[in-house]
Amino acid sequence: MKRLVLVTATALVLGGCYEEKATGDGLAQAISAVGRTEVSNNSPDVAVKSWWRAKDSGAALQAEICKNNLKLAAPYFEKLSELSTDDVYNERSCGQTPPLFERQITKVEVQSDTRAVVTAQIKNVTPPEEGAVLDADDKKAKEAGEPFQYVLERKDVSSSWKISQVSRYPSYARAWEQIFKKPEPSTNRWVYEWLQ
Repeated sequence: MKRLVLVTATALVLGGCYEEKATGDGLAQAISAVGRTEVSNNSPDVAVKSWWRAKDSGAALQAEICKNNLKLAAPYFEKLSELSTDDVYNERSCGQTPPLFERQITKVEVQSDTRAVVTAQIKNVTPPEEGAVLDADDKKAKEAGEPFQYVLERKDVSSSWKISQVSRYPSYARAWEQIFKKPEPSTNRWVYEWLQ
């Protein structure tokens, strides 16, 4: 019985060590950074700026999660590379750093005690990847960025502001397009090519 307890305890300790190493220092630091992200929602513009800070720390966390997932899924990817050419499958990678954005609030419109709209111009200032070619239209669009609109609401004047809708106005559109939509139940109609 003592031997069984000892073997079980050793397995748990070793399993914990493996799990801890599997998450890695980068992931632990990214999780910690998200926890340290300061947020405030006492005004519409401050709430939007806090949203951006949270999104940026979340992007760094997602990059570390991707790296961790690639390590954990290595046996799967090795099998795929054994069974296919590079035209069908090539090694997955994660970006070394998350994309960088330049964001500027262009208008804050407090419509009532419980509703406000914040408009911003957002540019992706991440340099193009090696080998990527930007044509004139791409360069113009990258330099201009895109307008975004944040609708904020609160219950009453003593409540905090919360983002209730985010929309963008892409160059090809004729109206604001809502970004976050409630997911609908799947019909499971599609034969997903990435699983084939």
